Amino acid sequence: MESWCPSSVLAWSVDCMVMLANAQGLRAEIAQRGAALAGMWVPDRDGQLADVVLGHAPQCQRTSGRAFLGASIGRVAGRISTAGFMLGGQHHRLDWVDGLTTHHGGPDGFDARDWQWLGVRRDRARLQLVSPHGDQGFPGALTVTVDYRLDDTDTLHVDYAATCDRATVVNLTHHPFWNLAGEGAGAVDAHLLTLPASRMVALDAALLPTGQVRDVADSAFDFRRARVIGDALSVRGDAQLQVAGGLDHYWILDTPAGAGIRAAARLHDPHSGRVLDVSSDQAGVQVYSGNFLDGSLQGASGRPYHARAAICIEPQAFPDAMNQPSFPDITLQPGAVYRNRIRYRFSKDTP
Repeated sequence: MESWCPSSVLAWSVDCMVMLANAQGLRAEIAQRGAALAGMWVPDRDGQLADVVLGHAPQCQRTSGRAFLGASIGRVAGRISTAGFMLGGQHHRLDWVDGLTTHHGGPDGFDARDWQWLGVRRDRARLQLVSPHGDQGFPGALTVTVDYRLDDTDTLHVDYAATCDRATVVNLTHHPFWNLAGEGAGAVDAHLLTLPASRMVALDAALLPTGQVRDVADSAFDFRRARVIGDALSVRGDAQLQVAGGLDHYWILDTPAGAGIRAAARLHDPHSGRVLDVSSDQAGVQVYSGNFLDGSLQGASGRPYHARAAICIEPQAFPDAMNQPSFPDITLQPGAVYRNRIRYRFSKDTP
């Protein structure tokens, strides 16, 4: 049986933070607030370490505001149209921000909560959150755990599991803002992005899914081969780019979710040589190019974060699925276990 220890007795647990490490010297900092990946130190092709995720400064003093940096998102990731949904013949009205939309679980989503430490070891940490019946308007009590593990293949494992006491809806995701050149290094326009996905979900003017699935061929959204992010974002006349001010869309992976954990994305920074491969067991990924970062948020380095200072790759189920009849169901029943398994593998290119 695996041995876990309370975080309070471990030297590498400091206040609201835990630092994980592997044999190669990679480090992952996990925050109690939002069960977030607050820092991720990875070497470049010359062996120089840098933190490659955007993070708050100082993380432990963050008590308000929602930038979602590295956080665990729930109970339902993304935007929910009409701020409500039908389930079991009953309409559930959700807490909202603008009166029309619920975003990332509501105004007090899982990213804004202090999760409970269940156990910590040198290379792993487990946290739990209990969301009561009626939380943000969602039915049923939901118990969520997340396991972080940093192994010696330079892979960070992030595994979510959730159970409920009555029928509810669940679509969790993990929300790191990646900049492989280093946190605070500027725009990620020169990064190369690959997505093994030939279809994406279109958005309306409110950034809500229309329910329409589009082919990415000959568009700004075709990343089936490695593509410079800045080149894609500079495509003129693409209405979907204009609606979102960049990328903020859901790509449907070509390999079906039933195939288990498989390739979901690759991110490559040619300057540093760092490469990130994302794998997942989810149907697709939401990709966000940091369009709403406006310089008002000061990062861990003390530098402000501006638009396109990072890119998010969020493995999850289809967005707004409860209001889109053609999308796969995200209902969780009592006795069943929801899972979302994500792998981030770091490597270096060959000069």
